[in-house]
Amino acid sequence: MVDKNIIRQRLRHVYKEITTTTETDIFSSNVPEHKMRNIVKIILEGNGSSTAVVTISKKKEDGTYEVIIPNINVAAPEHKEIPQSYSIEDPIIVLEGGTNLAAKLVSGTSVHLTVIYWDSEV
Repeated sequence: MVDKNIIRQRLRHVYKEITTTTETDIFSSNVPEHKMRNIVKIILEGNGSSTAVVTISKKKEDGTYEVIIPNINVAAPEHKEIPQSYSIEDPIIVLEGGTNLAAKLVSGTSVHLTVIYWDSEV
């Protein structure tokens, strides 16, 4: 296990606006082959005008998607955190090299999504 202080130094976040009913990759490129991406929190923000439903998926190395968290309801003014409380040492999702995280709208017009993560060497 990686030391907690090292994890704190490696913590990063990425923001993406989800606006389509097709999967949108969250990271600009897949996780490098020699790394694991440890996702510790996902924050969803409503767009202020309409309720949306979002699905979070894992993009596999072959380009297909596997649903991880289906049908997350996000009210227009809502701020939703998954999980509500978290530990940086206990990721909720681990992405292996060659994979990515994706999200899509099931309904609604848009959702703001932030992912907090850190990378570790394999």
